[in-house]
Amino acid sequence: MRIAPKMTTPPDQDIYYQYSDGRDLLSATLIERRELLEELEKLAEAPQEPRTDGSLTRFDITRGQTILYELSFVTERIDSLIVLINGYAEKCGQPSVEIRETEAI
Repeated sequence: MRIAPKMTTPPDQDIYYQYSDGRDLLSATLIERRELLEELEKLAEAPQEPRTDGSLTRFDITRGQTILYELSFVTERIDSLIVLINGYAEKCGQPSVEIRETEAI
């Protein structure tokens, strides 16, 4: 009976994989954040709709609060990913992630 040799990756290569995976996850998380912000914007711009009691509903507060709650978790995940990615970047000599202010679209 023959046992195949165990495959291992050098530590530097493993750190690079962590760095690369972190950047991929950060990209996906930023897309998720953008989609939540777009949904919130659409919700805020929704046309006024008359309710059965005669008043007007302009903003779905429950959905708005849910989106804001989700955004808070996504923002925390982004912050954590940036810290992790920059730690890996330092160890494997890759560029770090920078946070830039952008103008509202």
